[in-house]
Amino acid sequence: MTNTNYSQVDYLLQLSCGYWKSHVLFTAVEFDLFTMMNKRRLTAKEISQAIRTNERATEMLLNALVSLDLLTKQEDYYANSSLSNCYLIKGNPYYLGDFIHHFHNMTDTWTMLRETIETGNPVTLKDLPEEVDPHDLRDFITAMHNMASVKADELCSKIDLKEAKMLLDIAGGPGTYAIALAKANPGLHAVVFDLEHTIRLTREFIEAANIEDRVTTQAGNCLEDSFGENRYDAILVSNLLHIYNPANNALILKKCRDALKNCGQIVIHEFVLDETRTHPQFAALFSLNMLIGTQEGASYSETEYRTWLANAGFEDIKRIDLDSNSTLILGKKRVII
Repeated sequence: MTNTNYSQVDYLLQLSCGYWKSHVLFTAVEFDLFTMMNKRRLTAKEISQAIRTNERATEMLLNALVSLDLLTKQEDYYANSSLSNCYLIKGNPYYLGDFIHHFHNMTDTWTMLRETIETGNPVTLKDLPEEVDPHDLRDFITAMHNMASVKADELCSKIDLKEAKMLLDIAGGPGTYAIALAKANPGLHAVVFDLEHTIRLTREFIEAANIEDRVTTQAGNCLEDSFGENRYDAILVSNLLHIYNPANNALILKKCRDALKNCGQIVIHEFVLDETRTHPQFAALFSLNMLIGTQEGASYSETEYRTWLANAGFEDIKRIDLDSNSTLILGKKRVII
């Protein structure tokens, strides 16, 4: 008789019930529990009365949150953990609740993964401009702002823009990185390029940051419209190329080269796969997410990014891994004499 390896059994169990943990977090964020409990210790009864829920069910939810290290419990009183205090209270600079809400919105499409694998076709086409719902778009852009806010300081520290005067942020969404880079480099002017309906939201984030004099916007389609000629010292392409197929990515990078001045710098920010296409785990799973939700998207390897950049006319290509689970691929425009 074969001895049972209980650690392996537990691993499969944790994989199978992983969505339980996700939905506990989703539900707590939807109720905005962590903001309500900011600097407070409350009982299950007090919390259920405040959010108008069943007391017994609420206590079960709270106990599950304690098990996930999102709350603490002493006697009958619950309080936020340090993790929740940092990332789950609205108004805090690193609030991630909107990003978590975005993942909650994707759960229905992930239940159709089998259908996507069988057909090879996405179950949603909401990446198409004409199909974007204004409410969904605001949810998405705010979620992207959440995550970019957490990563912005590290990203700024890895990119040398001391001599740069003009930066283009392609498909910059909320403009979070452009704003952060402009603040970190006082001599820099940044332009956020995105679709018209997105740019309307981008301007709100720029105004909130009080930096309208150095961060501006330009509406356009990254596949159809020009980025200009010999205009920019640096171009940021963050979390865009995973939406498209290799041919379109090559096109975008060629347009970036045309828009850069001689020796100008391009910075690609993505979840980058290793050469086996199986790691890091998040990048491999994210590739499936692109399969489900876009017409032709995927995660790509470092070799693919290097090949596209070299073919587009870039040299001195290098990789910088961020601590925040993503990677920068940098290159300089090759000067042809």
